[in-house]
Amino acid sequence: MTDAGHTNNDLARLLGWHPATLSRYVNGQRHIPPADLVHLLIACRHTHRTDRDQLLALAADHHTPHHWHDHHDTGLYAHTLTDLEHDSTAITYYTPTSLPDILHTPDYYHALLTASPLVPADTIPTRLAAHRARCQLLTRKTPPAVTVILSNLALFTAANRDKTFPDQLQHLYTLASAPTISIRVLNLPALASPHLITPFGLLHTTSRAEVVHLPTHTANLYTEDPHTIRTYETLLTDLAAETRPLGTLTDHRPQRIPA
Repeated sequence: MTDAGHTNNDLARLLGWHPATLSRYVNGQRHIPPADLVHLLIACRHTHRTDRDQLLALAADHHTPHHWHDHHDTGLYAHTLTDLEHDSTAITYYTPTSLPDILHTPDYYHALLTASPLVPADTIPTRLAAHRARCQLLTRKTPPAVTVILSNLALFTAANRDKTFPDQLQHLYTLASAPTISIRVLNLPALASPHLITPFGLLHTTSRAEVVHLPTHTANLYTEDPHTIRTYETLLTDLAAETRPLGTLTDHRPQRIPA
């Protein structure tokens, strides 16, 4: 709506709807019927066929608690995670073997993108812009409470991957000093369980309650299923008991996992 240059009242008048009805649709407070969604898309000049079909499919399956976003289908979901993060009051990132993207410096993130065979070169500028938008979350006037759980394996891997790590390490300590950010280091033996090597995020949003985010190299899974969320909440509670605050430079020295 904003990209099309419309205000809520202008667009409501164009569609012949009450402004409150449109506001509830836009804010997710009311389900939008497929027919109304078609009119809304046309009024906003959002007529890309793939995007339109996927939006209509989402509208039809709005009760589905799981959503799979494939990076190669469309750019429609490019800002889903950013939007959810900026709508959150609290976020926990669990990234046992790597640093979460949102904690990367621009140079470090750029280095990882250019080194990855899974990232087409022509998509790097867009990804960098999206990364900048995500990082603004941490320094906005009212940031969410952010907790990051990682292992010293993640720090050690980063330390040996790129010469920009000294700046990256200092960036981590600067972020960890913020009152709304907690970076905790997991005792490496806790990673001996295979199911603990998969990263995930738990977001407490204002519009969709709790959402679990499960990233892969080429897609993202989002779930609002209550049972699944309770499972991940329990897992985070257990993991937190095995962590300590990010402390000294020795955090990025490797530990031996007991046999």
